Amino acid sequence: MIIYQKDDWFRAIWHFHTGTTARSLMKRLAWVFAYVTMITIVEIRFVDLRLKDTPSEFLSTMGILLSLLILFRTNTAYDRFYEGRRTWGTLVNNSRNLAAYMSALLPAQRHNDRLFFTKAIANFAFALKNHLRNDRPSNAGELEESSQGQLSTLNLYDHVPNGIVAQMRQRTETLYREGLLTDPQLINLNNLIIVFLDVAGICERIRSTPIPFSYSFFIKLFILFYIGIMPFTIVDEYGYLTIPAVMAVSYVMVGLEIIGEEIQDPFGIERNNLPLNQISQMIRINVHELMQIYVPPVEKEAAKSGFVIVT
Repeated sequence: MIIYQKDDWFRAIWHFHTGTTARSLMKRLAWVFAYVTMITIVEIRFVDLRLKDTPSEFLSTMGILLSLLILFRTNTAYDRFYEGRRTWGTLVNNSRNLAAYMSALLPAQRHNDRLFFTKAIANFAFALKNHLRNDRPSNAGELEESSQGQLSTLNLYDHVPNGIVAQMRQRTETLYREGLLTDPQLINLNNLIIVFLDVAGICERIRSTPIPFSYSFFIKLFILFYIGIMPFTIVDEYGYLTIPAVMAVSYVMVGLEIIGEEIQDPFGIERNNLPLNQISQMIRINVHELMQIYVPPVEKEAAKSGFVIVT
């Protein structure tokens, strides 16, 4: 995710046009430029194809309708992005709450239990991140062993986050049977652990429910149709200025559509997606501190965002 200085417009504009989104936009604008240049030259010099009798209100009405569609499309995509960020904020808060609660409940001499919950809570964030990105191989390098055979047991699960929650539930039941937890404490712990599954379910719903294909396809078709007929309706008045006029309109409309496509899946690896690596690492640092377990400084540095490109 790009962290930018809101008052530095010029550097923000410059950095925006260095990303993959801008490069994808420029490729499409290159096709538009070639098309509108050819149509303009042919209309002015060779064949008169201008739509002279077309009312100006026709193009204006189409522009308004297209703007409303793109606005709805962009708002829908941002709602998905914001809901994803809010859900991961819930995961951060719940991880801290559970770690603080377990730190108060578990005696200092129960080092193995304290270490288990520390690693398990931190592992859940990384496992969920990789699950949402269909990146199961990364689990081996990011998940930490919390007890003997814990990671090998997780390999048996197709849904690794579910496996981590199951292990935490089993350990809390073991502590309860040993008399270390009271009934109210067990209920409170169960409520905190259930939130992990709720978070995973919300994220999976966002990821597995894309914008309907027919709706997305119709907007793209409408944009192409609008840009396609625009040179024929304004070349009579604009002449060769038709080229920059159509390019400016295309830049806005195509750009908004590309941005909407990028942020509608907030859990990806593009620059404008959520910084799940940093959030997961921050959870790991916070949980270790709450459980009073030492964390190397290099891991604390990894929790800082590496996407600050505008300062």
